[in-house]
Amino acid sequence: MFIDEAKVILKSGAGGHGCVSFRREKFIPKGGPDGGNGGKGGDVVLLCDRNEGDLQAYRWQPHRSARNGTPGMGRQCAGPDGEDLILPVPPGTQVVDDVSGRLLAELTEHNERVIILAGGKGGMGNMNFKSSVNQAPRRTTPGYPGESGTYRLVLKTIADIGLVGYPNAGKSTLTNAFTAARPKMAPYPFTTLHVNVGVIEYPETFGRIFMADIPGLIEGAHENRGLGHQFLRHIERCTLLVFILDMAGSENRNPWDDFRILERELALYSPILARKPRLVVANKMDLPEAAANLAKFREKVPVLVAPISCYSREGFDELKATLWKFVKGSPEERALLQPTPVKAKAAKPAAKQPAKKAKAVPAKKAKPVAKPTAKKPVKKVVAKKAPKPVAKKTVKPAAKKPVAKKPVKVVAKKKAAPVKKAAVKTKAKKK
Repeated sequence: MFIDEAKVILKSGAGGHGCVSFRREKFIPKGGPDGGNGGKGGDVVLLCDRNEGDLQAYRWQPHRSARNGTPGMGRQCAGPDGEDLILPVPPGTQVVDDVSGRLLAELTEHNERVIILAGGKGGMGNMNFKSSVNQAPRRTTPGYPGESGTYRLVLKTIADIGLVGYPNAGKSTLTNAFTAARPKMAPYPFTTLHVNVGVIEYPETFGRIFMADIPGLIEGAHENRGLGHQFLRHIERCTLLVFILDMAGSENRNPWDDFRILERELALYSPILARKPRLVVANKMDLPEAAANLAKFREKVPVLVAPISCYSREGFDELKATLWKFVKGSPEERALLQPTPVKAKAAKPAAKQPAKKAKAVPAKKAKPVAKPTAKKPVKKVVAKKAPKPVAKKTVKPAAKKPVAKKPVKVVAKKKAAPVKKAAVKTKAKKK
């Protein structure tokens, strides 16, 4: 059974307690404190191991604990540290906190290590508290407790190619033919119930490609029809998506409709999958209806198509070379499968049709638009004339009458006349 998700309850080791001890030996009059420190608790470590295939070991044994640290001893002997708990996981494993749902770590490379829970620190013995004023201390500190938590381990398979298609389209048959994996094959739908990862060998170049076969998708998989979307996370890291289509229409479906439905289901699951490059493999070309459907499919869907037949093994050599070119080839070769040119071709006819209609529509609507604009400025002009007389009446009488005329003329005449007369009279009397 392939297990790609498991819930684990982990706990790190606690630190050892400090020791209270005094040195008492013959012919040594002054011994003193010599209690050692406690050892550190063991950590919980996740180790990425490419030899692991799934998370089956944690499905049946979810409770894991690291060793505690040993307490300190006399003669200044520190206790040994607790042994770390190392948990091997396959590449592509994510660690998610079960309570908050936060992603804590992700392991993708071989021998990568991540400490999930740190062990507790050991306590100090009484030898650490001796001083000139306290020569016989009996004080120690206890070891710190370890950490604990509940986590979910989620496996996202790391593969170069992901096979996507309807049930009975030929995904498992192609995996059996190209790799050493042996998924179940039967003449009824949903024979594949878990992900199968195979390796395609290329002896001439000493290379290999990993291919992941996921269970079949049907319309409405985002509503949990069929097996739902629970396996699509295994192709999120794939370089290339391969759509396996029944080109003969043996299930009473059109292959171009199948392609559109599969694309929609991938887009509803994640926009990352919708942007990945894809290659269409037209299977069952040995049936008589396949040739006519292939011609219609190429007219309706502008993507690269590789025709094969899993029954007669026709087109297998060409498909194997094509997969190597688009996965391990040069950047120019891999750029041919990018989804951007497909969208550009589909957008050209859609852009021409609304352009012709747009010219006729504004010509008719231009007349009614001009009428309301002519009426609006008439209302604005009337509003501007009303405040003009109000501004003139309020400004002129308030500024000229009280300030300019009365205070300046009256004060100047009264003060100047008596001063001149008094000066003339005094001069005449003295003479």
